[in-house]
Order: sequence, then structure tokens, then C-alpha cells
Amino acid sequence: MRPWGHPTEEVIPIAEHCDNHAEHTRAIGVHDKRLDSHGGQIDDIKETLAALKEIERQNQERIDRMDERIAALEAVPAKRWDSLVGYALTALAGGVAGMAMAQMGLTI
Repeated sequence: MRPWGHPTEEVIPIAEHCDNHAEHTRAIGVHDKRLDSHGGQIDDIKETLAALKEIERQNQERIDRMDERIAALEAVPAKRWDSLVGYALTALAGGVAGMAMAQMGLTI
């Protein structure tokens, strides 16, 4: 028994069912080749995407390192200013203490 028909049916050649069978077969072959080609292209795109993701990760690491360096460079003037303010306050406190001691008659 054939899976597509009744066991008593006569088998009719495909060419009699479809006048364009050869053209359909050719078109199917063309489409199969195109699908195979697209599969290869998709594989190439996947490889390219993986490479781009790695480049992006490396670039992000570089950016993070640069951010740290920039933050350190930006902090230098602030540290200098803090030191200057500390020296000025120390000098002011020393002057006030010296004046207070002079008022009390103490000399160094």
C-alpha cells in the first residue's frame, strides 16, 4: 500500500499532474541553494557579532580605566586647595595663639 493513495489506484507520473514540474524542481533547487547560502551568511554574522561584543567589552574596560585616571587628575587641584586651606588655618591659629600669649605677657 502506498502512503499517498489507495492500494488500487493507478500511479500517474508527476509530469501528468503538473505541466511545470521541471520548472518547480528547478525553482526548488534554486531556493535550496539560497537557503544554504543564507545559513552560511547567518553563521558569518554570528561570528562578526561575537567579535564586536568582544571589542565592545574591551572598549568598556578602557573607558572605565580612563574614567578612573580622569577622576584622579581632577582630584589633584582639590587636594592642593585643601592643603592650602589647612596651612592658612594653621597659620591663623598660630597667629591668634601668639597674640593671646603676647596679651598675657608670655614670650617664646
